[in-house]
Amino acid sequence: MKMIKGAVVATLMAASSAAFAQTAIVGAGNVGITALEVSVSGNTITLFETWGASGPGSIEFRGLDNGANYTVIKNITNLTGTSWTSFANELLPPGNGVPGQPGFIPAGFQPSDDFDGLSFAQGSGLPRTSTIFGSLAVDELAGRDYLDFSGGLWGTGVNGEITFGLRDNGGNQPFLLFQRPNEFTSVVPVPAALPLLLSGMGIFGFLARRRNKA
Repeated sequence: MKMIKGAVVATLMAASSAAFAQTAIVGAGNVGITALEVSVSGNTITLFETWGASGPGSIEFRGLDNGANYTVIKNITNLTGTSWTSFANELLPPGNGVPGQPGFIPAGFQPSDDFDGLSFAQGSGLPRTSTIFGSLAVDELAGRDYLDFSGGLWGTGVNGEITFGLRDNGGNQPFLLFQRPNEFTSVVPVPAALPLLLSGMGIFGFLARRRNKA
């Protein structure tokens, strides 16, 4: 395992020569993340994020193996001076934008749909958990890929973790992991452990489609 520290850019090489990944704090919409450390071991990517300002945090990914399932562990320290009641994570592939996309999406990127191959490794059975939040709202079928954690209070000065899967089947790199504390999406949350169970059973996709038709 190799760890490289950097407040602006972190480049990393996994122990396996076949697994190479790069991540960097980028200017494309990044406000909140003031320091980043990255560690890679096999297909596990650990991000040590320090948030020192209120606003979104943007991290760029490139160099992931096509079709490989990665586990992303986000070790986050909230030093913003504001408590968080939710934490949204959204995948943004490169593109020229689509009509009606949310205004927070930086230029040069667009929402991830169900056909571009970029996802939070849906159906892989990888965990989607948080040490702070107990509920999780998921959308992977309605033109966006996001995970919104809520159901807790992430106080200022507090360190916690969020874990999820990541996969790129379609050559979407570089793409952004766009993060927004206290920007909860208006969908009905479910217990954080439930999407993991349902993803393996094929039920969660059915429930999501029912919700989209409502």
